[in-house]
Parts: sequence; structure tokens; C-alpha cells
Amino acid sequence: MRFVLVLATAAGLLVSPAMAQDLPALGTTAHDNVGIGTRIVPLLPGDWTVAAIHESRSSSNSPIGRAILVQLADGKLSRWAYISTNLEWNSAGWKRNKSICDRHSVHYAYSDDNNNPKDITCWILNHRGQTLGENASQVWVDFFRWSDSRSRPNTSLALEYFFARNGDFLEVTYDFNPVIDGFHDTSTASWRGNPWHVDMASKDARKLDYLRKLKVSGEDQFAKLRTVLK
Repeated sequence: MRFVLVLATAAGLLVSPAMAQDLPALGTTAHDNVGIGTRIVPLLPGDWTVAAIHESRSSSNSPIGRAILVQLADGKLSRWAYISTNLEWNSAGWKRNKSICDRHSVHYAYSDDNNNPKDITCWILNHRGQTLGENASQVWVDFFRWSDSRSRPNTSLALEYFFARNGDFLEVTYDFNPVIDGFHDTSTASWRGNPWHVDMASKDARKLDYLRKLKVSGEDQFAKLRTVLK
């Protein structure tokens, strides 16, 4: 896959009112990994620019740090990474992310089968319609504003991960813009009936080859991400 990286300028990045020292600064560049709170989160290859950050509270009042980092190709959005993790240990633990761990009709899925809410490991390869929805978190609102003028596609392909260990959790999503790799954008952001839906993409040899390569990248990144929580 071809990725020509052009970094976004700090002036074009959006900041949410709640910023903390636990989060990377807007406009800074990360390579190989990024620090959020006490965690060092591995990144896919290349230079990544921090485009949106936000800190909020969970339903149990635990602080949550979120960040979105981006890569551009010729000024167009190429890849983006969403990272969310707790900034303080939560003795109550964390709920299983069913949209990742129990998702069906995806291109690939791995999920633990130990039924232990304090030991959760799962990831999927899925397609995602790029819409905000009704209850979007602030970090996504900021990212959509930032990417509105940077050729964000209607549909992305995504590697989505969720881990929980005792009182900690980590959620990471890497989105890929298939238009950068020569595919036509979809006419809508609808998930059902989407040309990238598993039922339709499985009939297209070129898409299948692209998805196999993403799966290989996803497996490599899974091996790195699963070691973040101790």
C-alpha cells in the first residue's frame, strides 16, 4: 500500500476545551509510539500528527484520555488512529466493548472466550461509515471538523482493538482511506449495503487482496498492543 506522508500544520488542528498534561500536545508528531497518561501505545509505521485530544469522565467518574492522530498523503487524509484509555486505575473494572468484541459480519474477528470482565482481549477488521452519529464524543467532533477539508472518505477500513486488564482498559482504532490506495469512494457512509461489506467485498478479488494485507498489519499490531496493559 502506498502512503506518502505530509504532516498537518498545528494551525489547522482543533483543540477541545479540556486539555491535560496526560495527553499529547496538538500538532506534535509521534513516531513508533505515543504516550497517553502512563501508557506508551505502539503506532503503525510512519510519522503521526496529533489532530484532536479530549479528556472526560466515565460513568464511574474515572478520567479517560482520548486522542486522534493522523497521516496525510498529498494533503488528503490517509490513515488516522483513535486511542482511548483510562488515566487512573478503576477498581470496578470496565465493561466489555461489544461493538468490537462481539461484532458479527466483519472481515476478521478475534475475541477471548474466558468470560472474565477483568481480562478482555479482542480485535476486528471492519468497514466503517464515516458519520458522527447522535452521541459522538468531543474528540470525534473535533476530528470531523479538522478533516472536513481533507478528503475524509465516506467509508474507511478499520482495525479495531479493545483490551481490559483488572482496572485498566485500552481501545485503539486505525482507520484506512481506501481511496488513497486507488479504490473509488462509496456513494454513502451507510454500513449496510456498503460495497465494503463482507458479503460484497468477498466477491471482489482486488478488495480481498487489500483486506488480506490489512489483516496481516492488524495481526502484527495486535501482538504489540496486547502488551501495553500489565
